[in-house]
Amino acid sequence: MAATPVLSTVVSTAADATSDAAGPSGDEGEVATEASRSTDFNASTAEVATSDAVGTCGDEGEVATEASRSTDFDTSTTAVATPDAVLTSGDEGEVATEASKSTDFDPTSSSQESEMEAKSAAKRCVPDSGFYLERFGEAGEELPVSGAWLYNSAVRPVPMPSVSVKLLALPAFWLISVLFHRLQRSLMMEWNVPGEPGQEVTLERSLPGAWQVAINAACVVLLSGYAVSAYIFHQRILDKVLNPVFTPRTHTRHVAISILMYAVGIGSSFFLTENWVPAAAGLFMFFGYAICGRTVQSCSSGRGQIGLGPSCSLEDVGMSFYKHGPSLESGREEGKCVKATLLGGEAGVTEAGGELHFANVEPDPFTVADDAVLVEISPGGACTYRGPCGRANIFRLDCLIVLLIAFGLHLPQFLIGGGGYNQCAGVMELVVSLIYIPVGYTCFAVFGFRVGLACRWSMMVVLVLCLWPFINMVLGAKGCATLTYLVSQAYLPQIWDVHATAIQFNRGFATCSESAHALGGETLLAASTTIAAWVHIMSNFSFLFGFISGMSRMAFSKDEVQKVSIA
Repeated sequence: MAATPVLSTVVSTAADATSDAAGPSGDEGEVATEASRSTDFNASTAEVATSDAVGTCGDEGEVATEASRSTDFDTSTTAVATPDAVLTSGDEGEVATEASKSTDFDPTSSSQESEMEAKSAAKRCVPDSGFYLERFGEAGEELPVSGAWLYNSAVRPVPMPSVSVKLLALPAFWLISVLFHRLQRSLMMEWNVPGEPGQEVTLERSLPGAWQVAINAACVVLLSGYAVSAYIFHQRILDKVLNPVFTPRTHTRHVAISILMYAVGIGSSFFLTENWVPAAAGLFMFFGYAICGRTVQSCSSGRGQIGLGPSCSLEDVGMSFYKHGPSLESGREEGKCVKATLLGGEAGVTEAGGELHFANVEPDPFTVADDAVLVEISPGGACTYRGPCGRANIFRLDCLIVLLIAFGLHLPQFLIGGGGYNQCAGVMELVVSLIYIPVGYTCFAVFGFRVGLACRWSMMVVLVLCLWPFINMVLGAKGCATLTYLVSQAYLPQIWDVHATAIQFNRGFATCSESAHALGGETLLAASTTIAAWVHIMSNFSFLFGFISGMSRMAFSKDEVQKVSIA
């Protein structure tokens, strides 16, 4: 998949600047005039150069040190202080005019700009978009989301297990899950855990036995096929639907989808004791957005945040990750390079044919994030920034707070429902499950097998926030056991009985079962139970087996970690 570089280098500018510097067509007087102008500094020029040295969080002594360093001028720093004076092909009179304009500063405005830059640096004590989704750049400006989409779709920190290995692991996962659920439910019953384990109701069969059994079989087969298909085609669902929805191109859409998913997460948490399956599906739909949606910005405050967007700090002028591209006049400084670790995956090529790579960057201190970028590595080994891949939304504080409110405050109710309590078969369970499965299966397959293994902070999301593997074992066990109990006639003893004229159903609240039967008969009970079971099967299989597989491959891998310096 090809990716267009975000930043480009203007080669013609270098040629023009070189020809102007040689000056073969000008007399010695004009050359002397140019030399005198390039070294004619005053106090206001020093203040402007000082404003370029944008610092990070520190005390006044560090700011003073930065200011003192910025006043050691030579002819090379003139080009850094005047990046807008780009030399193009023209006569020497135009070049002299541009040079005179670039050094004609007003002391008052220069002092104000210096103060504004100092205040801006002081505000960067926290990472960009650390507390909420910040706006950088012009309103309505499109965000550089292509790298974030590509990262979700193609990054592979470790080799993926083959399809045959997954098929062998799935039956083992199913068997362990059913046994785990039986143990959990028996303990909950023994301990008299509050909640409804299931009330039995007796209902009249509305259709002839043979027809009803055939319809029941069709419901189980077709809805199971729907769930399996969603898992098989999760890559297409990610590329065509979830990437554009969870990581939109504009800041306004970013905010809108955040508010919507926060409302879904918090709102769902209040219904865990009334209708557990739709409520749990809503919670995990929000969590899928948190781990697969990525935060990007049109630019970032400095080199430590370039995973979100190119740097707009004047301190980074000349580097490939500067917003306006590298400056040939200023060159690149080794001390400004950003350390990164290369990741596997097909990132595509540039328009010039250069090969792109994913890289996990080392963010600023105290920044907990999985920031990633696209880089191009030249044959000589130079590493050039080509665009941001963003940061998972889960590393924003607003998203984390919603997660703690939705999951943390309602964790007991969540676990009780995982034991088969507080179920409510019916239309709501059926519809919400149908909507959730393509979203949840895609997000957790992407994160469990690939994205969640990209760096230590991503792995901490799985191990700490998800309480891996306990939560995933509870949910996976609940899904596998529900479908097993339905097919084995534990929930609906007459599901395969062609001679029965009445049925017993014992899954969930009696009022829900009676309402569902009145609306859709035995068919709705069978369909609702089938799809409710699949809600938690493959998503938690991805988190459990995917993470075990990934960590095992990382532990026994002999490949060396490749470190690079992005200049």
